[in-house]
Amino acid sequence: MQHYAKLEGGVVGCNQWGCDGPATRWIDMERYGNPRFLSTAYCADHGDWELNDPFHTMRVREIK
Repeated sequence: MQHYAKLEGGVVGCNQWGCDGPATRWIDMERYGNPRFLSTAYCADHGDWELNDPFHTMRVREIK
Protein backbone atom coordinates (compact mmCIF):
# COMPACT_ATOMS: atom_id res chain seq x y z
CA MET A 1 0.00 0.00 0.00
CA GLN A 2 1.30 3.48 -0.82
CA HIS A 3 0.37 6.84 0.70
CA TYR A 4 1.32 9.93 -1.26
CA ALA A 5 -0.08 13.09 -2.79
CA LYS A 6 -0.28 13.23 -6.57
CA LEU A 7 1.12 16.48 -7.93
CA GLU A 8 0.74 18.01 -11.35
CA GLY A 9 2.49 16.05 -14.06
CA GLY A 10 2.30 12.79 -12.09
CA VAL A 11 5.01 13.82 -9.63
CA VAL A 12 4.91 12.02 -6.27
CA GLY A 13 4.15 14.56 -3.54
CA CYS A 14 4.69 14.64 0.20
CA ASN A 15 1.91 12.90 2.13
CA GLN A 16 2.11 15.36 5.07
CA TRP A 17 -1.16 17.28 5.39
CA GLY A 18 -0.70 20.87 4.27
CA CYS A 19 2.57 20.25 2.41
CA ASP A 20 2.45 20.67 -1.35
CA GLY A 21 6.12 19.89 -2.02
CA PRO A 22 7.51 17.01 -4.04
CA ALA A 23 8.49 13.91 -2.10
CA THR A 24 12.17 13.04 -1.83
CA ARG A 25 11.87 9.68 -0.06
CA TRP A 26 9.66 6.73 0.74
CA ILE A 27 9.48 5.57 4.34
CA ASP A 28 8.60 1.87 4.31
CA MET A 29 7.05 0.06 7.27
CA GLU A 30 7.74 -3.67 7.54
CA ARG A 31 4.89 -5.82 8.78
CA TYR A 32 4.02 -9.54 8.53
CA GLY A 33 7.42 -10.15 6.89
CA ASN A 34 6.68 -7.74 4.04
CA PRO A 35 9.42 -5.04 3.96
CA ARG A 36 7.13 -2.64 2.07
CA PHE A 37 3.83 -3.37 3.79
CA LEU A 38 3.14 0.39 3.88
CA SER A 39 5.14 2.99 1.93
CA THR A 40 4.58 6.67 2.61
CA ALA A 41 6.14 9.49 0.58
CA TYR A 42 7.60 12.51 2.36
CA CYS A 43 9.68 15.56 1.49
CA ALA A 44 12.96 16.16 3.34
CA ASP A 45 11.16 18.25 6.00
CA HIS A 46 8.55 15.67 7.02
CA GLY A 47 8.29 12.04 8.11
CA ASP A 48 11.24 11.71 10.50
CA TRP A 49 8.84 10.91 13.35
CA GLU A 50 7.90 7.67 11.54
CA LEU A 51 11.45 6.40 12.00
CA ASN A 52 10.96 6.43 15.79
CA ASP A 53 8.22 3.76 15.72
CA PRO A 54 9.27 1.20 18.38
CA PHE A 55 6.88 -1.49 17.09
CA HIS A 56 7.81 -1.73 13.38
CA THR A 57 10.97 -1.84 11.31
CA MET A 58 11.15 1.31 9.15
CA ARG A 59 13.38 1.86 6.12
CA VAL A 60 14.05 4.90 3.94
CA ARG A 61 14.34 4.82 0.14
CA GLU A 62 15.28 7.84 -1.95
CA ILE A 63 12.85 8.85 -4.71
CA LYS A 64 14.81 9.29 -7.92
